[in-house]
Amino acid sequence: MRLVLLLSVCILVSSCTTQPVATNSSADNERVERNQEAAEINIQLGAQYISNGDYQLADDKLKRAFKQDPQSSVARWTYAILQEKLNQPQAADHYYKEALRINPKDSRGQQSYASYLCRNGRYIEADKHFSKALADPLFNNREATSLTAGVCAMEIPDYLAAQKYFQESLRLNSRNRVALYQLAKLHFQQGDFAKSQSYLRDFEDVSKHTAESLWLAYRTERGLGNARIAQSYAKLLSNQFPGSKEAEQLARMN
Repeated sequence: MRLVLLLSVCILVSSCTTQPVATNSSADNERVERNQEAAEINIQLGAQYISNGDYQLADDKLKRAFKQDPQSSVARWTYAILQEKLNQPQAADHYYKEALRINPKDSRGQQSYASYLCRNGRYIEADKHFSKALADPLFNNREATSLTAGVCAMEIPDYLAAQKYFQESLRLNSRNRVALYQLAKLHFQQGDFAKSQSYLRDFEDVSKHTAESLWLAYRTERGLGNARIAQSYAKLLSNQFPGSKEAEQLARMN
C-alpha cells in the first residue's frame, strides 16, 4: 500500500509543474529507507521461519534482506544462525564474522556469536565476544547473557570469570535459580563446601530441586561431614528421579 501511494505521488509531481520536485539526494534517501524497512521485515520473517524449522523459507527471506540492505549486520548473524541449524559451521562462522565486520558495536551480534563459539568448544574466543556484548550499557539481555557467559567460562575453566558473570546475573535477578545452582556448583568444584551449601539453600528458596541439584546437595553435605543430611538428599534423589544418571551415580557410590 505504501508503494502504491509513493507511485501516485511521483505521477502527481511529474504532472504538476508548480509542485516542488524532490532532489536526487532526498529520493535516494527515501529509497534506502524503504529498503531498510523491507529488510527488517524479511529478517523478522526469516527468524520466525528458523524458529519454526522452515529453513528454505528462512533462507529466501534472509537472502532478500541482504539485497535490500547490504549493510545489515542483523541479517548476517541471523543467516549465521540458519547455517548452524543446517550443520554448516564454516558458513555460520563466516556470516557471524561478516556481521561484526559490518557493525562491531552490534551487541546482539556479539552475544549470538559468543554463544555459537561456546557451543562449539571455542570457550576463550567466546569470552571475548561475551565481554564486548556486556560492555554495552544499553544491551538489554544482560541477565541471560551473563548466565551463558558464566557457563561458558566454567568450561575453560576460568572460575574467577564464571563467578563474576553469575554474580552479575544474580545482581539483575536475585531469584535466578540457574545462577544460584551454578554458583553452588562452582564453589563445590573449588572445594568450598560451605559456600556451595549457602547457594544451595538460596536455590531451595526459589526453586524445586532437580536431579542435578539434589546430586550436588548430597555431595556438598558429604563434603561437610553431614552424613544424615546427605542421606536425606540421597533418598529424595532416588525417589523423585529414579531413572536419572545422577541416581545411577548415587547407586554406584553406595
